Amino acid sequence: MAMDEYLWMVILGFIIAFILAFSVGANDVANSFGTAVGSGVVTLKQACILASIFETTGSVLLGAKVGETIRKGIIDVNLYNDTVEILMAGEVSAMVGRDDVTADS
Repeated sequence: MAMDEYLWMVILGFIIAFILAFSVGANDVANSFGTAVGSGVVTLKQACILASIFETTGSVLLGAKVGETIRKGIIDVNLYNDTVEILMAGEVSAMVGRDDVTADS
């Protein structure tokens, strides 16, 4: 498998993952800080700074655990040892098809 042939899928996957992470994080922050900003406990600028710090810290510290759960607990990646490009295409397609990003939970 030539890596240059599938580099576009990796780049597209990073772009889509960034957009999804940004939108999910923004939705979570609105849920967390909405009442604090609305009541005047913190300003909007303070909420943005706090959210940036804690969202980034959480993703750095716990993001690997999410990947490990998917790799070991949900998907058997060994099934794709001979067809890595199919796994890559499936992962990118799954990210594009996600439509519940802004749904409140």
